Amino acid sequence: MGRPRIGEEGRIATAVRLPASLHHRLHAAARDRDVSANLLITSAVTAYLDRLPSVDATLAPERRRTARSSTP
Repeated sequence: MGRPRIGEEGRIATAVRLPASLHHRLHAAARDRDVSANLLITSAVTAYLDRLPSVDATLAPERRRTARSSTP
């Protein structure tokens, strides 16, 4: 029997290439916490994306520099 699903949203399988050492660390961390590697990856990606600045915030300084350099 598999682990219970968390959430109702459908899932999409994807492949990620990890260095062997990171793969081993991931699975050891999952085993130590009695969770799946998938749960750790999903949680980590979610946390990263939640902290990631918006595209507008990231590009705003570049857009300002471009606008200043293009005005006579």
